[in-house]
Amino acid sequence: MRIVRRLAAAAFAVSVATVGLAAPAEAAWVNPLPHSIKYGSFGQDNSFPAALGTSIFQPEKNPSGANDWTCKPSKKHPNPVILVHGTWENAYDNWNGLSPILKDKGYCVYALNYGNTTGIKFLNGTGDLIENAKELVPFVDRVLAQTGASQVDLIGHSQGGALIRYYTNLLGGAPKVNQTIAIAPSNHPTTLSGITELGKTLRLFGVAMGLLDLINMPAAVQQADKSPEPQSPFYRQLTDNGETVPGEVYTTINTKYDEVVTPYRQGEIKAGPGAKVDNITIQNVCSIDKSEHLSLPYSKNVAQIILNKLDPNDQRRIFCYPQAPLFGNTQLIG
Repeated sequence: MRIVRRLAAAAFAVSVATVGLAAPAEAAWVNPLPHSIKYGSFGQDNSFPAALGTSIFQPEKNPSGANDWTCKPSKKHPNPVILVHGTWENAYDNWNGLSPILKDKGYCVYALNYGNTTGIKFLNGTGDLIENAKELVPFVDRVLAQTGASQVDLIGHSQGGALIRYYTNLLGGAPKVNQTIAIAPSNHPTTLSGITELGKTLRLFGVAMGLLDLINMPAAVQQADKSPEPQSPFYRQLTDNGETVPGEVYTTINTKYDEVVTPYRQGEIKAGPGAKVDNITIQNVCSIDKSEHLSLPYSKNVAQIILNKLDPNDQRRIFCYPQAPLFGNTQLIG
């Protein structure tokens, strides 16, 4: 118990030192995640490896709090939130950390599975990037029709972060989107530095790569930096006429420890005329957050940033939680 108290005290001290300017001076500090025991303990699938294990056997399982099609947005949170997973992932293993937090805060939350070209049900986001982005069109329309809302907030991880920008910028989504929030997004082609070792750790890469000749996985190839070869049509279309569209609000949340989107600043974008962009590196907000690519959506520090972005009228200082690579550090919080 003393260890937990000491860690909490240390985390608070670091948060004051490193993120004291994360919110206006008049904003009182309040722990924004009081349900950390309920949603932050092992056994709740509140880490990527745990959620991946569950999704292998239940590939269509909804993230906790997501896809309640009877949900009606409140006046405080009028925009439904749509979560878009990354390559080789699924809605459950990508979002079972963030989704229950958003639901607990009163948001209507939705998450889809898309882009399955492999026939392996838990291994999604493998299709052609443009075709994957097109799957957002009917899903967003369904959410708007079901909730009666006029706009949604889009949150995407990895490939999903690039897809939500493609949908907004190029597929007519801008009038339907209030803002996009991208976590470790592959907004530009990546060198994929370290992904081999990451895959070996997960005991997934070897299987996936061994099947590349037999199974169609264009998304993995299209996101790789093939310089000096031409980039894929997806990236040419997404950047040739600027990276944003007027009137839209974009946030990227990146990590210095990213082993998939490399260099990690490949996730950042530049603001064009009439657009707002906030490129955030999580370690500049919370230096003790060691989250890498897969664990970043499970970071409680990232969750707090997202809550501030979703509700500009309710800004809170960031309480700096320690987060370890891959597994996070959720067993020490409560």
